[in-house]
Amino acid sequence: MALSNLIISLFAGKPLLARLTASSGLAILLHHGVLRRGEWHLWAPNLLSAWLLLAAGVLAAEVALAEQGGMLASAVNAGCTVVAFTATVFASMAAYRLGFHGLRKFPGPRAAAVSKLWHSWQCRGGKNYLVLDKLRSEYGDFVRTGPNEVTIFDPEALIKLDGPGNRSIKSDWYDFLMPDMGVTTIRNKAFHDQRRKVWTLAFSAKALPWYEQQMVEHATKLESLISEAARETKPVHFGSLAYWFSFDVMGMFALAKSFNMLHDEQWHYAIVNLRRAMAILGPLSAVPWLAQIGFKFLKGYWVVKDWHSMTGWCRERMQERIKMDEEGTSIASYLIADAKSRDAVAEEHHLLTGEAIVAIVAGSDTVAPTLVFLFYQLARNPALAEKLRHELQGINPHNLEALRQLPFLNALINETLRLHPAVPTGGYRDSPPEGCTIGGRFIPGNTTIVAPRYSIFRCKSYLFLFVAPLFYFRMEASETCYRDANDFIPERWTSRPELVKDSRSFLPFAQGRYTCLGKALALSELRVVTALLVSKYRIRFPHGEVGESVERDLRDQFTAAPGNLDLVFEALG
Repeated sequence: MALSNLIISLFAGKPLLARLTASSGLAILLHHGVLRRGEWHLWAPNLLSAWLLLAAGVLAAEVALAEQGGMLASAVNAGCTVVAFTATVFASMAAYRLGFHGLRKFPGPRAAAVSKLWHSWQCRGGKNYLVLDKLRSEYGDFVRTGPNEVTIFDPEALIKLDGPGNRSIKSDWYDFLMPDMGVTTIRNKAFHDQRRKVWTLAFSAKALPWYEQQMVEHATKLESLISEAARETKPVHFGSLAYWFSFDVMGMFALAKSFNMLHDEQWHYAIVNLRRAMAILGPLSAVPWLAQIGFKFLKGYWVVKDWHSMTGWCRERMQERIKMDEEGTSIASYLIADAKSRDAVAEEHHLLTGEAIVAIVAGSDTVAPTLVFLFYQLARNPALAEKLRHELQGINPHNLEALRQLPFLNALINETLRLHPAVPTGGYRDSPPEGCTIGGRFIPGNTTIVAPRYSIFRCKSYLFLFVAPLFYFRMEASETCYRDANDFIPERWTSRPELVKDSRSFLPFAQGRYTCLGKALALSELRVVTALLVSKYRIRFPHGEVGESVERDLRDQFTAAPGNLDLVFEALG
């Protein structure tokens, strides 16, 4: 009733000019008094609903007070009022962002400064890593890529955002799972640290032997599938096998329930849904508020349906683990035990579901692409495989401790993580309220900062000579972090350290409080699979192929999704 009375008093029956003036004034007040302050991405569905309600209210009020025969004119007037209100909100946003915002002096596309929808459109094909790399070549190491976002290609950014003593926080991107949440998506530092302590128990010395046993068993099953194909020299879809292995292993780690894809030799429906759902993150990572609208209003449609199917599957599996009421060695068992110790299982169901999602995605959708890229490089460079084979002589590939000590095996993995990071552009942070200085540039407080590993790990510096506000010359200066940065050279981590000019940039597992908890397990998975297969097989592409689709079809959907990789494994004599 109050809303209808307000609408009638402001708009109904008033001259058109007065109505337009009132609606524009309200729009400016809304923008500067409300929308500019704080975060609104989680409220996006409510704001859209409120806008629709307002439009319907204005139309209803006009029609109700219209004189006989004047309904059409009243409807037109109502439409003009709503259009004026909406247009003024966006005009006020554009004017502020272009002319008064604290980032106005940072170079970048003007459209990006007005709205992140520009960036989302550029990423519609899942190529954000190339979009950002192109912007870097055009604008330099500091690029305004959103109304309140700066992308920084200086390696110091990775240190400042996650290093000791930093005061940055995770950005609004990490609310993607809301109302579910997991340790890697929790933005509150105190709560994150609390949950991290629980997770640390799941990676204790007591738990690791069971994880390692599962890892070796699944690697052996993977090798047996390859052995069958090798007997007939048949190409194998190695990309699929890598994902089957990593998700089967992580299913055991997280929930003590394998997806059995290696056993069944086919994709599990939940992982099919997950991989389709992850495609959302390609274009929508740039606009978390739009994702929230999609999650709210498109639950049964498009890939949003797959997203909810994926989260629902994780919720069901976690509930199964809770009902088992038994001790175990999976990650879920430690998380459930903690919740039960505080009698908090019921109220923390969103937290437990989120933890399951985080464990499966973070633990599987990062190892799998790294395996694909590593074996892609071994097929391209047979001499590297031979060098590793020589290092593996006399080593049991199931002996994880022995594998940890092999310098060239570790160098191959490091170089793969450098040239093909599992998270190409993700890891968004907000600067502290007082701002921060990175690479000699001051970043205003509460600014979203992106530090894309894909570009930083391949860093080249550019010299920009500005001769006028809109005119500049660009000259390539030098490679800032690595020599021959676009080449796959594992020796840069062993016998050729001169190829590493700035090791600060190499942080594939992050650092500080946000260091990947599963780093040791992920590296062990990579080592055991690589050692097992290289020690038994010669690896090559099928005749007439060079694996070009791996990089050509790579998609950036928070985690890397490489293109198809077919390989031939030939048993060593």
